[in-house]
Order: sequence, then structure tokens, then C-alpha cells
Amino acid sequence: MTMSTLRRNLVFALSLVTSMLTLPAATLPAATLPAAAATWTRVEEVPAADVFSLHHFGTTLYAGAATIAYIGSDEGTSWTPTAAVDPAATAIETVVPAAGALWAGTFGHGVFRSTNSGTSWLPINTGLTGLGASHVLELVEKSGDLFAATAGAGVFALDLAAPTQWTAFNAGIPVSVAGTLGTLVLHGSTLVATAGANGFVYRFPDGATEWQEVAIVPPISPGLLPTDLVVMGSDLFVGAPSRIYRSDDDALTWTFVGNGIVQNSAAFLAVDGTVLYAGVDFQGNNHRVYRSADRGDSWEPIDEVPGMFLYALAVAGNKLFAARNDGLWSTPVVTAAVEGTTWGWIKATYR
Repeated sequence: MTMSTLRRNLVFALSLVTSMLTLPAATLPAATLPAAAATWTRVEEVPAADVFSLHHFGTTLYAGAATIAYIGSDEGTSWTPTAAVDPAATAIETVVPAAGALWAGTFGHGVFRSTNSGTSWLPINTGLTGLGASHVLELVEKSGDLFAATAGAGVFALDLAAPTQWTAFNAGIPVSVAGTLGTLVLHGSTLVATAGANGFVYRFPDGATEWQEVAIVPPISPGLLPTDLVVMGSDLFVGAPSRIYRSDDDALTWTFVGNGIVQNSAAFLAVDGTVLYAGVDFQGNNHRVYRSADRGDSWEPIDEVPGMFLYALAVAGNKLFAARNDGLWSTPVVTAAVEGTTWGWIKATYR
């Protein structure tokens, strides 16, 4: 799962304010790391530059750089670049396969479609209107439609049988305050999104006529800006600054989990079967990696990487992949019965 630079910057700013008002950075607890910390290896086929997104479908990974997507076949063991999605793009926020094509969402240039595995791309942007509509942060397929989450204009839907015209899909979402949807997932047959900075998720189950607003911490949590959202079986997990929340009832109610994770930070999540990984960025560009084998009830730090921030995380095969500001990296997944892995990423400069 990924998050836009715009949203990362908001999280970063809120984290700085929180740290100034509460616990100073110098007093953050030191992690008790295992004797053998993770060993990271850079994926040489991907340049040692910003990799903004990472998505896993079937046995293929898709990594988004500034203008080019990289396709990692066979669980990320073999990588090939696509043609430039858009030479003017600044970041590819998401790459997904749908209806026999590849789709890429960009920061500032909308959506592009390729019917030849990335050899060429065409923009599909008619109907993407409103402030922030060209900043496409996530793409999700459901029942023959492609849904786009944007940074400012809410959600749009595209009929994949005739993919020419996007239609606003915002009934129930107050776009003026919650038009930036940092994450969008399909949980069973329910679309679930995080939006705005007041601690809300929005759900659209089958049969609904509009999005349903749910407070993570009722009735409202001003400043609670979710940073990630993942599905693990029947559970959903939301990562937020200093907090992780779990829902076991299709996003209707949420319970705090995440004791033992460093505070004053943003949390980003990935799933490997029944193991949950969380990435925590703190003290600028440092991040800590945790792992939980009990649905987030407890965590164990397994690594800490100074001077680097991460954009996205995914597990493929027997490796944990990290999209970072210095390229794409991997490490063997932890198979011992320990608790938690977390790793985080925030870029503090505006694009």
C-alpha cells in the first residue's frame, strides 16, 4: 500500500507538532533489536532513486518511480521497466492490472492505461475534474469498475467495459474536508477508504447508495490523519501517527492496537498471510521495522534504518520489499514466531 506525497507531508507536519507538544524526539525509547537485524539488498534493476509506490498482485510486483513503472515478475525475482508513463510526471502513485490492461495513477497527471504491458501508455482522464483530481493516489477494481482515489476531489469510477469517462463517486463524502483519500481498498465486497484529518474512514458496501462515515475514535478525532489501510483476512488495519487500529467487523468499529511501537511517528502497513508488518518513521528520516503475529496485539522490532525513509512496503515470495528514497530494497521475511515488524516512510519536502 502507498500514500501520496501531499498526504505524507501533512502527516509529517502533524507529527512534528505532536512531538513538540508531547514527547521530545531525544526521549524516544531505544528499540531492543534482535541480535541479527535484517539484511537489505538493493534491487539493481531499479535505479537508486525515489521509488514512490509498490503493489503486489498475484505473483507480480509493480514499483512506481517518477516516470517509469518497474514490473517484478516471479514474486519480484526478475524486473523490467515499462516505457515512461508520462515524461512530465513527478511520481507514479499506483500501478494495478485490471481488465487485461495496466493502469497507473500519477501525482499531477491523472490516470494512464497500457494494453501492451507498459510498452506504451495513453491518458484516460476525461471526467477527472475538481481540485486535486489529477493527483491519483490509489486505483481499485471492483465488479467491472475501476475506482480512483484522489488528493482533493474524492473518488471517481470508470466502467472498464467502456473506459473513456470517469464519473464522480462521492455521495456521502464531504469532499471539502475529506476529499483527499490517502488509501482505498476492497475488503470482501466493501470499498473502504481513509479520508481527511479527523480520524474517519468511509465504507461503501454492496447495496449502499452512498459512502458511510465511520469515526475510528468516536465521535471525532481532530488531527488523526490515517496513513495506511490494509486487509488481512477478515481484519482491516489502519495505520496513523503513533497509532494502529484494527476492525473485525468490516470497518464499522475500530480497536486500538500497537502497544510497543515508537510514538510520535507515522505507521505504514503490509501483510504476509497472518503476519502484519508496520513501518514507523521517526526523528526525520529514520525508520524502525516491527512484526506482529497476533493481529497487532503485540509487536517486536526487528530492524532500524537511519538516514532513510520509505514510501511503500510489500511481501512477495519469501522477501519483504521496501520502496525507499534510494531505490527498491528487499530482505528475507522473518519466519520465527516473533511478534512484529514495522517500517515507515515520510518525505518532508513538497513535490
